[in-house]
Amino acid sequence: MSYLEFEWNGQKLKIDKMLAETLASLVYNVQEDYDFCIVITGDRMVRTGKSVLGLTCGAFLAYLLKKQGLNENAFNENNVFFDSKLMLDQTQKLTKYSVIQLDEARESLAASKSAMNLQQSVLDFFAECGQLNHIFILVMPDYFEMKEIMAVARSELLINVYRDSTVVHKDFMGDGVKRPITMFKRGFFKLYNRDSKAAMYDFFRTTRYKNYNSVKPTFPPGGFENQYPIDEKKYRQLKEEALSRFKNKQNQPKEDKLANKFKAELLQTYKLIKELGGNNKTIADATGKSQQAVSQFLKNNDVFDKKKPTGYVKVD
Repeated sequence: MSYLEFEWNGQKLKIDKMLAETLASLVYNVQEDYDFCIVITGDRMVRTGKSVLGLTCGAFLAYLLKKQGLNENAFNENNVFFDSKLMLDQTQKLTKYSVIQLDEARESLAASKSAMNLQQSVLDFFAECGQLNHIFILVMPDYFEMKEIMAVARSELLINVYRDSTVVHKDFMGDGVKRPITMFKRGFFKLYNRDSKAAMYDFFRTTRYKNYNSVKPTFPPGGFENQYPIDEKKYRQLKEEALSRFKNKQNQPKEDKLANKFKAELLQTYKLIKELGGNNKTIADATGKSQQAVSQFLKNNDVFDKKKPTGYVKVD
């Protein structure tokens, strides 16, 4: 494996030469009113280093964008998101020709439906602000779970990160006997261009067989270093906060989730009909709930104004 050295954020970094050349083509073409999406997966496994490779790609893309005079600071810790909604909100505020990484740390723990919603949100976003000419890096758990339009049409590259293994003989138990031990090692990837990743997806659609080896990669397997081009401490903190928020949300009782949704619907509906003098009956009709359920819920949640004989919802 051959590496190219570059400097970003005050650090000397390394990137696989063939990967670097592939990314350089994206930077060259993004100036012609394109935007690109790179998908990075982990060989249907966790802890393979896909996020680390994503950060290296982001830093190298930013390095080239700066050299081309397109964006002086195209990638930093503020460009890495663990929440798709936050990314979609913040990305429009970033300078043109930025690099954005969406890490699957939160979404990958969700059900397939959530992952599909994420992809649809990203697709909708692309449709609205492609003129910003950003380059997106989507770190996803599984390429084969992606929507076809995202996996084939909208993404430019697929990089599948995997681990290697070597069998060595060690006295691991301390009893003087050397036994075979399988040692795992991170830092390897295979890259698939637009045509090869499409062929892989078509093979999966036909056979339902999820196999990253079903198609030959665009060039021989490459490697990557365990390096953090951005503030590693802040990166890990943001990742942990995203995981905590997700777990808290998932652990919330189903009744509480429904109650919060009900409350949001009621308040939103009331705000819309407030000027018309709507009361509980009007709100019940608008939300499809019974008037008794509306009244009881508003009382329990302290949004019922007892001084009002008509039973208006109290909205600050």
